[in-house]
Amino acid sequence: MRINTPVTDREVELSVDTMIVSKTDTKGRITYINRDFIDISGFTEAELMGQPHNIVRHPDMPPEAFDDLWKCLKAGRPWIGMVKNRCKNGDYYCA
Repeated sequence: MRINTPVTDREVELSVDTMIVSKTDTKGRITYINRDFIDISGFTEAELMGQPHNIVRHPDMPPEAFDDLWKCLKAGRPWIGMVKNRCKNGDYYCA
């Protein structure tokens, strides 16, 4: 499991109209991110595109969540679920 640092205990609150969207290839590399994703994560588009999606993985996320995610994606279905992601500065957001 990838361990990203730094990690803080500060949560970035999402507004009700925030919609975080990302797409990856079959190897988990980011191929698309929307503006909300960029704004919340604190990374630039250039820092995210082509990188493994786990660049935003928070260490509190259980591996089982990602097992389910990949099971859905490999079956050709979109995955929708709650995640806790790490911002570039170590803060986190839940979506």
